[in-house]
Amino acid sequence: IGEKHAAEPDDAELVSLSKRLVENAVLKAVQQYLEETQNKTRQTDGSPVKTEEAASGSKNESDNDN
Repeated sequence: IGEKHAAEPDDAELVSLSKRLVENAVLKAVQQYLEETQNKTRQTDGSPVKTEEAASGSKNESDNDN
């Protein structure tokens, strides 16, 4: 009566899978964020960017310093 079917994962396995999914999602989000910030710095350093974006970006940085 208390036997589990092989197809049904137990609670510990579900918790483990959930943790792995969350970790993967966080890693992907961090990697995407880093790629986007690196792309932005490349654009500002090398190729021309819209002046509005560049101005607002530097403006926000100086505001955050205060």
